[in-house]
Parts: sequence; C-alpha cells; structure tokens
Amino acid sequence: MSNRVKAIIGALATIAVWATAFPFSKIALQHVDSLTLSVARVVGGAMLMLIIGVVKGLQIPTSWREWGLYTVLGMTGNFVYQVVFNQGLLTIPAATSSIIMALTPMTTALMALVVYKDYMKPIGWLFTITAFAGVAVIILWNGPINVPMGAFWTLFGMILFAIYNIINRGLSLKGHDPITVATWSMFTGAIMALPFVSQSVANIVVAPVSTWLAIMYLACFSSALGFVFWSYALEHAECVSDVTNFMYLSPVVAAIVAAFLLEEYPNMGLYIGAPVILGSLYLFNRYR
Repeated sequence: MSNRVKAIIGALATIAVWATAFPFSKIALQHVDSLTLSVARVVGGAMLMLIIGVVKGLQIPTSWREWGLYTVLGMTGNFVYQVVFNQGLLTIPAATSSIIMALTPMTTALMALVVYKDYMKPIGWLFTITAFAGVAVIILWNGPINVPMGAFWTLFGMILFAIYNIINRGLSLKGHDPITVATWSMFTGAIMALPFVSQSVANIVVAPVSTWLAIMYLACFSSALGFVFWSYALEHAECVSDVTNFMYLSPVVAAIVAAFLLEEYPNMGLYIGAPVILGSLYLFNRYR
C-alpha cells in the first residue's frame, strides 16, 4: 500500500469520527447537560490517549513552561472548548455547527499571521471576508432578532480551537510529536474536569443506553482515536495540504448523518451560506 493511499485512509477515518461528533453530541445532549457531556468526553478520551501514548512512546514535558502550554491546550482544545461546543449544539443544528467550525483553519491562519508573521496574499483576505459573510447569512437568515445563542457559542468555540492550533504548532516546531501533544492536552483538560466528575457520573447513570453509547463513541473515537488517525494521515502525506483539504468534507458528512439520526433538515440560509463558506475555504487554502 502506497503512502498516498495510507494518507487518504487516515484522513477519511479522521473526518468520519470528527464530523459525526456533531450529531452524536446532539443525541447525548438530549438527556445530559453540556457540562456532563464535556466531562465524560474529555476524561474518557484522556484515559484512552494515555494508553495509546504509552504504547507509542510518550514524551514527558521537561519544564513548567511546557506544562503551562499544555494546560492552555487543555482549556482551548479540550475541556473549556468542549463545554462551549456542546452549549452551542443545544440551540443550533449539527450541520450549522459543523459549518461554523469549518472556519477554524482559516481563523488559525489569520492568527498565525500575527503570531508567526505568516504572509498572506490580498486574495487570502478576500476569501476570508466572503467566508465570514457566509456565516453571517446562516446566522441571520431568520432575522437578527432570532439569532440563536448557540451560533455565538460555536463561534467562540471555533476561536478557542484556533488558539489551540496555534499553540500546538509552536510545540510541534520544537519537536513535540502529535501523539504527545494530543495526550497531554487531553490529560490537563481531564484534570480541569475532575471537580465535576461526581455530578457528571450521577447524571450519566440515570441516562438511557443511547446516551451511554453516544458518549462512549465521542470519548473513544471522536476525542481519542481521531487524533491517532490524524497523526497517521500526516505521517504518510507528502505535504500537509494533502490531508487538511479533506476537512472540507466534514460539514457534508455531519449534515448527512444529522439528517438520518436526528431528522435535522437545514433551512435555506444553510443552503446559501454553506457553499459560500466551503468555496471560500477551498480557494483560501489554495491561493493564500
């Protein structure tokens, strides 16, 4: 099997578990609150990642500064991010959430422009504006008075995850491998979630089996194995863009699964805004 085929398989596996996190989170949120789901997903994912990390050869942080960075990663990419992400899903469809979260690579690039002085052409700014215009169409389609708070929560979560990516990149440039970064960021996120474990367990125990299965899927696949699949894809790709371009499939997968599992059918605002956003993201990634 060629490296290209391995990269494609890894990327498709990643998108499958990351995109389906949107509808499966909605299923779990029908019977537990956003904090409970976040605690279960982060703690469960951290336990599995620690096992994977030990098997793969986990690097131990050697300074307080590194632990500090991993703590910020635990907030922005795991515990706080999960709470915000799940809170957003309470009032907006899974497909809408996935479209807004698809802005993460672009937002990360804008932050990298400031932090790492990454150059961006004027055409990159143009596609940035059109992408956010697409988000505005989705959010404001039913009128500014009817804007759901979930859209703002999701935008906040998208910004948090972009910050996670910026710090993640800095650690990677210093030789921290993806498995190590994912493991310790989940571990520190799980530490933050510990004060809420007792109440979360009590809430999960009385939830139906469907909620348990959704949480197990999210913790094991979307939170833990997703990072392993992503690392596998990046390891065998000739260049990073060969893998990251597959992220544009995420909203499509999320919308299809949500339609089957949740009977969520988007309004016209999503049909208009989504092509604008996805087209802008594709052109941004290609020409910036």
